[in-house]
This record gives sequence, structure tokens and C-alpha cells, in this order.
Amino acid sequence: YGYEVYMRDTMEDTLENRNKLIRFVAQEIVRDGKIPHFTQDAVAEIMREAKRRSGRKGHLTLMLRDLGGLIRVSGDVARAESSHLTEVNHVMQAKKMARSVEQQLADRYMERRKDYSMFHSSGDEIGRVNGLAVMGDSGIVLPIMAEITPAQSKEEGKIIATGKLQEIAKEAVTNVSVLIKKFLGEDITKKDVHIQFIGTYEGVEGDSASISIATAVISALEGVPVKQTVAMTGSLSVRGDVMPVGGVTQKIEAAAQAGIKTVLIPKSNMGDVLIDDSMKNSIEIIPVSNISEVFEYAMGSQRTRLIEKLKKFATEKKIGINIPETIPTPIRSI
Repeated sequence: YGYEVYMRDTMEDTLENRNKLIRFVAQEIVRDGKIPHFTQDAVAEIMREAKRRSGRKGHLTLMLRDLGGLIRVSGDVARAESSHLTEVNHVMQAKKMARSVEQQLADRYMERRKDYSMFHSSGDEIGRVNGLAVMGDSGIVLPIMAEITPAQSKEEGKIIATGKLQEIAKEAVTNVSVLIKKFLGEDITKKDVHIQFIGTYEGVEGDSASISIATAVISALEGVPVKQTVAMTGSLSVRGDVMPVGGVTQKIEAAAQAGIKTVLIPKSNMGDVLIDDSMKNSIEIIPVSNISEVFEYAMGSQRTRLIEKLKKFATEKKIGINIPETIPTPIRSI
């Protein structure tokens, strides 16, 4: 009748709800009528995928149409191999085949970016950062570039961002100027800060690129290069704390597929990470809790100069910046 109905897309990961999903697997097999039943390990992999697709710690997905498609494709793979049961390797093969339209579009989007070198995965560059975003239900690498120029206006400098930014994304960009003044003591009122989100034809919404924006701008301002082997995601408070975001698993997988070696994510998101076993040895996952830790891991060979400036300014202004003396051992796999 034209009314919009809000539907929950996740449910809590409890024994009762797991049993409901196990029953759903059996119902899909019976409904299909041709695919073989699943082994216990195959069902466990479906449960793991249900956790992964929820995107939330301690939850299972309720997007059952997509999950049902995965079950049927897994069974079809088993049938094609004349197997009497659907095994875990059949589910793993099906995960590569049973991809939603949004995932297929994201894959093509990433391929085009690779063809035209829209993101870099090696070397160090000033003012360029590999951010991460979610397109549909797939992750993508989102390059962000920053440049500092003398202000065109006689009154004051401006922050100029391009890339079809929506409301929340615009606010995230504005908050960066507060952090620059707080952490570096820089007066940017006589400078224009140009920020470009590369290849964002569909637009950008949300604040998960905040740490990427801050890193790109401060890199351009201080002339300190950023490692292109690193990608990052995270919201940022005006005090410099790295806050949790959504879609961390999909973002990490996108970075791994792009050939990036290290990903920085909010420390509070560590429980949400459920990447495939095949990717665990190919990417380094580092949890960060504040912007100074981001600089420690993301900045290149000249980061010592920036860190020393942070320490000096923090001492003079007596502000609470947690700058580690040594870099803790990163987490390589989850």
C-alpha cells in the first residue's frame, strides 16, 4: 500500500538462531529437490558466512535470499562432481560463484581501477592515501589525494573537497581542520586544502574515510610521504580517537585483492573481522586507537620528524596524545 517497512537484516548469534539457520539450510535443500544434503563442516561454513555477511560482532545475517542462493549453488557444484554429499570445498567454490549483482559490479569497478592504475600498492607518496569503502556489499579501495595551496580568498582559506560527497562525508572533511590545528598547531586560515576522492562516480557517504582524509592532508601539509602498501578505514573524533566503522571484513578483502600488504582498522572493530582463510597470510591487519598510531604505521621514512613535532606540540600545549615509544607487534591473521 505504499508504506515503507523496516526489516532487521541481522539477528543475534545465539544457539537458538543458529539452529534456525541450520533448519533453513535443510529447507532449501528439500525445496530444491535435486541437490545433495550438506555435511556438518559444510553447514558450519554456511554459518560462518552468515556471520561474515552480518558485518557485526555477535550477529548472523537475515539476508536469507542471498544465503539461499549460496546453498543452492554449493549443492549444484556437488552435483556436478557427482558427490553424494555437499562438502565444505563445494561451499568454498560456490562463494566465488554465487555473487550478488552489487558484488559483481564492485568486482568490475575494481578491475577498471587496476587497468587505469587508479590506486597504488607500492612506494611512498606525499598527500595520497588508500582509503577503503563499501560498494553494495563489497569492499573497494578508495584513493584520496590532498594538496595545500595559498588561499585564493583574502578573507580565509577553504577546504575544497571533490567526489560527490554527501552530508556526513562533508562533515567528516570539515572536522579534519580541527585536528590539524590541535595536533600540529598549524594555522590553515591562509591556506586552501584541496581533497579529492578519486573515481567516486557514485558519490561518497559516511565518515569511515576520516582517518584517510586526516592522513592525506597532514602528509601534504608536512611533506611526509605515506606508504602506498597501506590502506585504512576508520572514523575520527575531534580529539583524535579512531572510532568503529562498518564493513571491515569486506574492506580488508578488497585491500588484499588489490595487492595491498597492510590494513589499519579501528581497534574496536577487531571482533568484526572474518576474512577467508585464503587471505590470512597475504595481508597484515593492524588495530589502531588514535591518529598518532595511524601516523606510526602509515607514514614513510620521514615519519620521525612528524612524530617528534607531535610530541613537542603535545608537551607545549599539554594535550593528551598517546604516542607509543615502540610500535607494537601487528596482528597478521584473525
